Amino acid sequence: MNTVRLDLPFDQIKKALRQLPPQEKIALWRLLDKDLDRPAIALRFASSINSIRKTYLHFSEEEVMKDAIKASHQVRKTSHAKSRS
Repeated sequence: MNTVRLDLPFDQIKKALRQLPPQEKIALWRLLDKDLDRPAIALRFASSINSIRKTYLHFSEEEVMKDAIKASHQVRKTSHAKSRS
């Protein structure tokens, strides 16, 4: 069996994958899904949630939501500005 090595930037890989037909994307997703370490992902997610909870422990839910809405507006504004350039 021959081995082929490609050195492609991640952006080029993404661009190529987006051009695949839906059925091939599904097949690729199923293939890659088997490689995921779900317990490790769950642990990282739980750790992130616990960190957020600890950070906002002394704040009301209203204050936290106000912060979250403000942050999402900033991200959208930045994202919109990037898409226009």
